[in-house]
Amino acid sequence: MPLAQQITALVIALASAAPCLAGSESESYSSRPGLFFAWLSPDLGKVQVRFDSPASLQALAQHCNTGRAVFSLQGGTKSPCKLEIFKLPSGKEDWESAGASVQGPSPKSDTWEFGLFSTTPPRTPKWTVRTITSQELDAIASLIQSDAPRFATMKQQLKLSTASVVSRPGGAYLTVIAPGATVKDKDGFYNAQRHHVFVVHGDVYAYRGEVPGKPVKFVDVDANDLPGLVISEGCDGWCISLWGLTDGLQQLGRFGSH
Repeated sequence: MPLAQQITALVIALASAAPCLAGSESESYSSRPGLFFAWLSPDLGKVQVRFDSPASLQALAQHCNTGRAVFSLQGGTKSPCKLEIFKLPSGKEDWESAGASVQGPSPKSDTWEFGLFSTTPPRTPKWTVRTITSQELDAIASLIQSDAPRFATMKQQLKLSTASVVSRPGGAYLTVIAPGATVKDKDGFYNAQRHHVFVVHGDVYAYRGEVPGKPVKFVDVDANDLPGLVISEGCDGWCISLWGLTDGLQQLGRFGSH
């Protein structure tokens, strides 16, 4: 099944996660000011939002609580937002975290769906996803063969023929995502398939690294030709992470609920 169809199926499955999550605590962390995870509808509750700096949280609170909207990084739609500022025992405002909600579209009954939001609009609200071509497959196979010791383990696990290619319409770079090993822990309620990421510019192919699960969304985090990857791992709740590719593969944020 092409990755685009796999993504659609997984997002539907995630969106219809059981209402047992109702009342559970959801958390968002982001290393990028102005960028955060939240439920698409305030009916699903607030998400505790954290950043590296209290100043980033204060700036987001100022943005949302003065009536300015935030943008969905997947689609670019605008929605009002609200931040509830918590109090310390002393009565002072606590800028470690705040309760965030976004007035997105009303969800269907018994559905749960999160979004990734930003105070600035995305340059690319929609990414193109297609299957890998035979030429691209051969080029990556040659890259792996050129450094056999480095890629020995990955080569055994890599399902390169089912890889998909993500790009910005009209962009100069391609991002290739190929499934790898499946990791299961039945007792720990964990099940995820690792994915390997390659970046292509012209005839140059480079390996960027491994992400812990399957991409379920592609978003604009750097306003360039490389997508941010929203990754899902199967766990007892929600285990979502955001990865950027611009400065090498690195985790930029996470969203979780149990």
